[in-house]
Amino acid sequence: MKKQILFFVVALLLAGAAYAAELDLDRQLRLQYGDVMRIDKIGTFPSEISPGAKGNINVEIRNAAETEIRDVVVQIFPPSGISFLDDVSKRKFPVIPSGETQNMSFSVIASPTILEGVYPARITVNYLNKIGEAKQDNDTFAMVIKSKPNLFVKIDSSELYKGNGIGDVTITFVNNNVADIRFLTVELLDSEDYDIVSTNRMYIGDLDSDDFESVDFTLKLINEKDSITLPLKISYKDALNNDYSESINVDLRLREAEDVGKATNNTWIIVIVVAAIIIVIYLIYRKLRKRKEYSKDGFHVGKK
Repeated sequence: MKKQILFFVVALLLAGAAYAAELDLDRQLRLQYGDVMRIDKIGTFPSEISPGAKGNINVEIRNAAETEIRDVVVQIFPPSGISFLDDVSKRKFPVIPSGETQNMSFSVIASPTILEGVYPARITVNYLNKIGEAKQDNDTFAMVIKSKPNLFVKIDSSELYKGNGIGDVTITFVNNNVADIRFLTVELLDSEDYDIVSTNRMYIGDLDSDDFESVDFTLKLINEKDSITLPLKISYKDALNNDYSESINVDLRLREAEDVGKATNNTWIIVIVVAAIIIVIYLIYRKLRKRKEYSKDGFHVGKK
């Protein structure tokens, strides 16, 4: 009887140990087949997409489990203003073996009206692990919408011409791209051809897309040539506060006074001198004529 009881106790202990081992195995399996998908790489190409331009969202996922996973669905949720171009938002994989990597690319396009900036996007990965549990991994990533600023510089007007060696030169800055420009500063550098009478540094500020601003520099010519070069140093920031600095040379042609509808100072002097001579000659002629008439009248009176 005691042997039977002992055998029964041992059997219960073995059964309990087996059940505990089964529970531990199930726990280990659940740990092993938990969130095993890894997003190794995600980003856009190009890294900065311009408004109205096309691009790609590239994703690389990896099965980090020791066994295969099934029914994998990768879905991208782009920010407002970004749409899929001849493409869909999902990629499906029936099976991804252990340790295998899958690469995918989503074709997108940015709206022409989207503002420059950094926008959050979202990715989800749904799948079934080895023990049939449905899993979902969620993550976010950034999409940068920006284009490189582009400045067009031209001389709008000039008071400098041959015969007039001092005056204002008006320079216009045109933002002829979709990117906005911030904190625009313009500096006119020294030259052996002129002295800068006004300040040589002008702050313009923000210059939106398809906008323009003008600045005036007062110059005094040192060397009167057919043309002079105005060296400009331009600094500004883009919408993401990246710094830009450019050196631009603008040529200014010095025309003759007649070409710009002006009379030179010498011409005016000649006109004044000629007018004065004419007046003097007229006054002398008038005086001589009066004397002659007076002499004639006086002679006749004396004869009488």
